[in-house]
Amino acid sequence: MNAPRVALRRALRGRNTRRPIGMIPQRMYIVPLEGADVRFLGGSARARNARVAARAGAAAGLLEELPAYGANLVLLVPPGTALMLPLFSNPALAAAAHDGRARRLEAPDGASAYLGPAAALAPLAGQLDRLEALPRQPLASDCLLNLTTRRARQRATTVALLATGKASDGVISRTFNRPLSRACSRVALNLGMSATAASVFTLLVGLACAWIAAQPGYLPFVLTGVLFHLASVLDGVDGEIARATLTESEQGARVDTVVDQLTYVTCFAGMVVGWVREGSGRLALVSAVLIGLALLASLVRAGRFVAQHGENASFVWVDRSVRRAAADTGRLPLRAAAGLFTLLRRDLFAVIFLAVSLTGQRVLVPALILAGVLVANLTLTVYATELADAAAALRARR
Repeated sequence: MNAPRVALRRALRGRNTRRPIGMIPQRMYIVPLEGADVRFLGGSARARNARVAARAGAAAGLLEELPAYGANLVLLVPPGTALMLPLFSNPALAAAAHDGRARRLEAPDGASAYLGPAAALAPLAGQLDRLEALPRQPLASDCLLNLTTRRARQRATTVALLATGKASDGVISRTFNRPLSRACSRVALNLGMSATAASVFTLLVGLACAWIAAQPGYLPFVLTGVLFHLASVLDGVDGEIARATLTESEQGARVDTVVDQLTYVTCFAGMVVGWVREGSGRLALVSAVLIGLALLASLVRAGRFVAQHGENASFVWVDRSVRRAAADTGRLPLRAAAGLFTLLRRDLFAVIFLAVSLTGQRVLVPALILAGVLVANLTLTVYATELADAAAALRARR
């Protein structure tokens, strides 16, 4: 067995960090047809197809073993076709299992694959003209993607990146940050950048932001606000790359969280240094240091909550739990806290920080952070039980 096939089989049999999402009615095999592999989203299209299939709960298959699969459902995938997760929730799969007929699946952009019982497809597998003559089953554009030409791969990349949005995205993320971060993700994928490399690049931007924040004067403060907002935009790139290539992991989520918190803490420290260098005095320095220590303690506390109650390492779980607890209990303090937590979300906070930087009043930054720290700690203390119940309800829903 050659190396690519070994890699394919291992990818499909590998540990999956998410539950299968498909509606596969019986055991299903994903079998790549012969042909040169295509580069897609910075890597092997065949390897990505294997990860998509594994996520859907399908099994690895080999062309020469096709007759042995008998009545099991098989999907023959040409080398110029990329699989998307919505395919495995398509009624065509259940229909093929029910009527036992082979069919050609065809997307609007011309991408195709061949679905049916192994016994029906085995005699046709080596004859492309007979496969092409199978009855056609139209599919939506998000089920299969055409990779046969450069222009088709560009369109496919757009579709794959558009599918990386998250339900938890705020208004700023959906309307402004995501379009910019997807453009950056496209460039990063073309360069072969991994999600971890994108996280490191975002951290470097955050550290540059912190260094500029330490410089006194109005212009460095404004530039700090601009770079902090840029870091907020770039913060979405690593997740988009991971979701588009289906390489999400707990380690990646932890790296993303660490980058976020380092950016927050170092930028705050730099801002304080710049504030002191402007002649704010020792009292301002002591106040800022105390607020900074309170911020660090709050981040540690939020991290513990996420570790105990979250499904992954993302701090978004705190915000989501507060909003869910507010909706479940209807308590006014929790609803007010949910509103403040929304303001503290990175995308919206970056806009607020940019607006504050334009005023030139650095004192507003520690004041805002102190207010957020106080409300966050009060919420986590007073409503610990309600937040834990809300997090459990969120995990159960997923």
